[in-house]
Amino acid sequence: MTSTQYPVHPDVTVHSGETIYRTDEWWKAAVTHSYGDSDPELAIYLWHRDDDWSRKNKYHVKTAEAWHADKDRIKQYLAKNGEPVDDQSAFSVSDYYNVNQGESVFETEDWWKAIVEIDQKGEFDTHEVIIYLWQRVDGDWRRRQKYAIKNLDDWNDERDAVDDLLDDDQSAAGTEASSREDIQAIAQSDAAKSDSDEDILADVEAEVKDLHLGSGVAKES
Repeated sequence: MTSTQYPVHPDVTVHSGETIYRTDEWWKAAVTHSYGDSDPELAIYLWHRDDDWSRKNKYHVKTAEAWHADKDRIKQYLAKNGEPVDDQSAFSVSDYYNVNQGESVFETEDWWKAIVEIDQKGEFDTHEVIIYLWQRVDGDWRRRQKYAIKNLDDWNDERDAVDDLLDDDQSAAGTEASSREDIQAIAQSDAAKSDSDEDILADVEAEVKDLHLGSGVAKES
């Protein structure tokens, strides 16, 4: 699979991908990719077509463990069983949104990850779950990643797409690890065989030496 099959940066190598949905204007996909010699990583992309496809959001799935934790939180907030929010300034989101529920996943001096449930956009009612990742820049929190789930049906499709790619990646990693183990086993076997050959050679040399010594002693007696 090549990067031309998805509208990613030319320096990005696409290893595998799965389109979640695609219309004339919007395209969402889960993609396993890498930069140069870096290890492959998985991300959920959202593109919008103006004249060309332009990226609107990108959310990195760092590890399978982190994804499983995100899934549990998303399920909880889609069911509206999250933490109630009374202060709209508690999270660094647009004033256009009304945050009904939300919680921080982690927060450091420089990075902040949170999940929120939005129940209003402007004057319109909605029910969306969004995961944010912000970075502190010059004292302000700047959004670096955003992953929005519009409804349960969308979530099921997206969850399955990411799960499938994670399964494929883990299977490939398992095969690679197995191959490495096989190579190591062969190398160890060869090394052991070499050691055994050296031991046999040493034994033969010792026996020959003993025979020679025995012959010499026999002649002197």
